[in-house]
Amino acid sequence: MRILYRMRSAKPLTEQGKSWDTVYRDLQRGIISGQYRPRERLVEDEIIARTGATRHAVRRAFDELERLGLAIRQPNKGVQVRDYSIAEIEELYDIRECLEMRAASRFSRPASEELVARLTDIATRHREASRTQHFADVFSLNNAFHETLYRAAGNQQLADAIIHYTFATHPIRTRAFPNEELREIAITEHFAMIEAIARGEGVALGEIIRTHIQRPKEFYLKATYIQSAL
Repeated sequence: MRILYRMRSAKPLTEQGKSWDTVYRDLQRGIISGQYRPRERLVEDEIIARTGATRHAVRRAFDELERLGLAIRQPNKGVQVRDYSIAEIEELYDIRECLEMRAASRFSRPASEELVARLTDIATRHREASRTQHFADVFSLNNAFHETLYRAAGNQQLADAIIHYTFATHPIRTRAFPNEELREIAITEHFAMIEAIARGEGVALGEIIRTHIQRPKEFYLKATYIQSAL
């Protein structure tokens, strides 16, 4: 029988507050689900009061949100949910399209059964997370799918650049997560990508990727336009 010991000086778990990782995941879910809107401030004291976390834990959570591109620190304004101008969005997606189309072109031969199986497993878990509305898992599994795909293209510098710009567009991409129709389209496209690399059809893969990355951008721009018109 395994016995767990606790030092006498340790506080009960209920008094220790939430860890930075728990706070981070809570804020991540809020941003992805739209609970926190673009440009909305994440107020440190409010989060401490709500979660019972330490100030250090909340600041560590902010660091992780900033690293993933979901939040940004503004001078004299604190931390806020990341947002972009229309020009910045268009520029970011021009770069993404160039990089990802280049990676797609490298799949000119049928992929290995191991890679196909790995991508299929991730895509299947992503589909399950989407249909059960576990948006944090949708976020992480979607990232895992695309990183696995682009790492397999055989140019690690290219993959690193794609991941960098994918992180930069997280606030844009995740805005569409609550939309069930768009999530289902993304699921279908993931499996279509797998079929394309299994056949070694890099051109077909590139066309799927082109529409796949543009759709969340168009949704974001439309939502931003509607919000600004209100």
